[in-house]
Amino acid sequence: MKILLTVAIVAVSILYPLIVYFGVQHLSPAVFSLVFLAMAALKFYSARDRSDTAQVLLLLVVVIYSIALLVANSEYWLRLYPVVVSTCVAALFAFSLWQPESLIERFARMSGETLTPRAKGYTKKLTLIWALLLVANALVAFYLAQFASFSAWALYCGLISYGIFGCVFVVELIYRRYYIAKYGA
Repeated sequence: MKILLTVAIVAVSILYPLIVYFGVQHLSPAVFSLVFLAMAALKFYSARDRSDTAQVLLLLVVVIYSIALLVANSEYWLRLYPVVVSTCVAALFAFSLWQPESLIERFARMSGETLTPRAKGYTKKLTLIWALLLVANALVAFYLAQFASFSAWALYCGLISYGIFGCVFVVELIYRRYYIAKYGA
């Protein structure tokens, strides 16, 4: 059941710009706030560790954003959701750099990897790259929310940004294979 919830949440999150683009033609922006609240509650319910500070903070951010959207009932606030998400995820990556394990190091360890000190340095640098990429994405999404047409915003947030993230991920995978072959890390 939790796996289905996670898949549904990820699908709605990925399709969000398209859902908004077509949905605002038929629904009030405030209706989306209820969708966000439901998604946040389901995400929190499906989390492995509900006492995790990051989970609680993300839930709090979504609740505050949803209430603001409900009160404002504005299409503009709908456009800010990708900004909020990218900023929050960038913060998670960035703050993990000051922890004993960076976020990417934690992901690697969850998959059963044993990391050398050199590999730990690599995961820290990679965590920083992802944090900066997410900040850049938030800035572009914010700019488009402010100044671009609704269709340009939907195109970037619903397609182009995913293409950029996918390309960075593929390039990193290729580089990681080279790095492992070169350093055995």
